[in-house]
Amino acid sequence: MVNRLFGLAHRVGMQSEVVMSGGGSKNIGIIRAMEAKLGKPVLVPEDPQIVGALGAALVAQQGVS
Repeated sequence: MVNRLFGLAHRVGMQSEVVMSGGGSKNIGIIRAMEAKLGKPVLVPEDPQIVGALGAALVAQQGVS
């Protein structure tokens, strides 16, 4: 899984900070393996499993206004 995430991160491009969201980011083993592979810390939001839904709701709200 980490190899797949690493490849995706390189395809989309990385900045100085890396943030991981989604349910998989609640797995500390995945986070630590990703940090080891990237050589930098991976930031995880407080409730990573709802970040995508929250973003979709905000976009939908902007469309209604």
